[in-house]
Amino acid sequence: MFALKPFQETTISQLKDEFLSLWKLPNQNIPLVLKSPTGSGKTIMLAQFLRDIVSDPRFAGNDVAFVWFSFSEDSYEQSKKKLFDYYGGASELDLIDLNDLSREKLRQNDVFFINWQKIKGKSKDSRKLRRENEQGLTFDNFINETHEAGRKIVVIIDEEHIGSDTDLALEVVEGLIKPKITLRVSATPKYIPTRADTAGYVEVKRNDVVEAGLIKEKIVFQTEEDLKQKAVKKLDQDEMLLELAFAKRLELIALYKKLGIEVNPLVLIQLPNDDQATKETGDTTKQTIVLEYLKRKGIKSDEIAVWLSKEKENLEDLEKSNSQVSFLLFKQAVATGWDCPRAGVLVMFREIKNPTFAIQTVGRILRMPFGSYFAYPELNLGYLYTNYKRNEVLAEYARSKTENRPAINGSYRKKNVEPLKLESVFMTRADYNDLGDSFQFAFKQVADKKLDTKNLNLKPKVTNGLIVGVEIDDYDNFTKELFEEGGSYDEEMSRHDLERLYNLLCFKIVAKQTDENRKFAPERSWGKLKTALNIYLMEKLKISRADAYKIIVNDLVSEAGALAPVIGDALLAYRPLREQEVNKKAARAKRVEHIEIPREALFFTDQYEELNVKKSAMEPFWFKKIPAGLFGGTNNERKFIDFLESPKNKNIIWWHKNGDTGSEYFSISFYNPDENKEKLFYPDWIVKIKNGVLIVDTKAGITAESNDTKYKAEALQAWLKGKKGFDGGIAVQDGPNGWKINRNAKYSHDSSLKGWDVLDLNK
Repeated sequence: MFALKPFQETTISQLKDEFLSLWKLPNQNIPLVLKSPTGSGKTIMLAQFLRDIVSDPRFAGNDVAFVWFSFSEDSYEQSKKKLFDYYGGASELDLIDLNDLSREKLRQNDVFFINWQKIKGKSKDSRKLRRENEQGLTFDNFINETHEAGRKIVVIIDEEHIGSDTDLALEVVEGLIKPKITLRVSATPKYIPTRADTAGYVEVKRNDVVEAGLIKEKIVFQTEEDLKQKAVKKLDQDEMLLELAFAKRLELIALYKKLGIEVNPLVLIQLPNDDQATKETGDTTKQTIVLEYLKRKGIKSDEIAVWLSKEKENLEDLEKSNSQVSFLLFKQAVATGWDCPRAGVLVMFREIKNPTFAIQTVGRILRMPFGSYFAYPELNLGYLYTNYKRNEVLAEYARSKTENRPAINGSYRKKNVEPLKLESVFMTRADYNDLGDSFQFAFKQVADKKLDTKNLNLKPKVTNGLIVGVEIDDYDNFTKELFEEGGSYDEEMSRHDLERLYNLLCFKIVAKQTDENRKFAPERSWGKLKTALNIYLMEKLKISRADAYKIIVNDLVSEAGALAPVIGDALLAYRPLREQEVNKKAARAKRVEHIEIPREALFFTDQYEELNVKKSAMEPFWFKKIPAGLFGGTNNERKFIDFLESPKNKNIIWWHKNGDTGSEYFSISFYNPDENKEKLFYPDWIVKIKNGVLIVDTKAGITAESNDTKYKAEALQAWLKGKKGFDGGIAVQDGPNGWKINRNAKYSHDSSLKGWDVLDLNK
């Protein structure tokens, strides 16, 4: 089974909460939008969401089936296979498709996959599928029989921005399927609900996906320096792009080999859609040019895959990291939905007739092999070589409003700049905020001290009087519904109903904690709480599991029960133990690498502007645009640039603006006791002066006073200690007195800047 990242766990939890909240409404076809960036693992999150929702204690007793629409035949097959692989072939959910229409209707927990085009079009196949034949096996009958059985349907529209709002599409969903909820999934959804809408909305931030190591830090275009190389300067433009991509692939192979990692980097080559028109006019097609080029380079035919509508070659095992296929030729077939994390280089040939830059295609080189970053920053980038014009690319961004902006502006280390070799920290974190197996020991310690078993009813009769006639669909008002609704019978509750209620009570008691240090993710924690309760009481009272269930449930439904306060205290007592476990895992995931600062080349999006500076180690120097009315951090950094550029500072050889995230930048680790976490700190500035190196982080206003700054400042001083020729600290502007720096091992800040030194770079 795939290991979910923390942001994915959080997203699934939010999606379930939204879903369950919408489910209680009387409305039909309620939209639930999941906006999640390309490469974030949308299909995997949906797979876990479906598995969780049908087994969630809050959803118990609901009879539901799912219809999953994909935008093409390939994408529906990919989605179905991905769920099958994720579930390991076994699941509470049954994955079916058009081959299963003979079942006559959707059964409970079925997930029915279908190509969107199959039923919303006017083609012969669409009409055949919708109209009754001799066997009566039609999609319409299949859905109608599902309704007749009283089963509710949830629709999932994958990549909903592709054709989901046409009249025919709406007719199918609203007129035929009549779902209770329609889950619309996309990186760029067409519909974003407002507060006034009856709808749900969950959004995944791109930064969370990047920090998790699932997608590449940036997609970089070919650089001016690339194009000026002697090796490519005299080549035809087509061959120039291919030569650059070919060379980049060899570079990536060498880096993977240095790390001892078996990955064969794949180069994607997108042929223009109007290539066929070229063929009809007798001209040589791009496909022919590409194949002849690769042949001259000694590439064998079994190393080249072709994925065109009428031509498919060598596509088996294409996604495997060690596949022998090194180049893939395609048009639009793999533009959306296809995953191949080893794909790191893309060549896009511009169309002559309709030069529309396809952002979705760029998404095919976003993913990271193995879902983690590598020590060489070059392996954490995607590389794009194209003859599209800059204004065509920018125009497409204006239309799409996507967050996956490629880095189209290159910056290069000056030839006279000798880079520094610095120790930099790389750290991956897996923090799920869940109860671990060790919780049962924390529970035992607390229960031994605080639980008086004399306060428990050891011979309870748990009857249906507790829940008969009650629909426990709102766990926030669980107790109220339990005691105010329905009738009462003295018949003993079934073991199955008892366990369902027990699960829900465990979920509820974790979810309802208000103290921050007692809060844990209920989805991943209720089972561990249940285990701890069972083990403790079965051993303490020497009773069977069935008797333990009755005693626990009877106590937890009582507002004056003895177990609830003990559970709360056990959660509190477990917090420091859990944090220790998390920090141990983080320490194992942390590694220190020696990197060159500044890098030979860095890349920036169109959110950066070029500044005219003289002493920067990189040229041109790109700086994040300052939004109108902003007088905060970026503006403060602009003032520090003016200070560094001042003619008075004659000792400066060069300065470098460090980034705030990413493996190509310098970072040190620090511990934040407020969050009980180890984190990464990226100091703003690295300044080479005649007698050493200065590492500075600039602050302004209340940020200089914050605890976070204090922890970073003290970590920086600890890092600097014993490093000959290195100096640095936190710097703030002291009005007309220039800049002051704090070099103290213990950081403090007040308006007088007592203990701070004047930042004099000429000493």
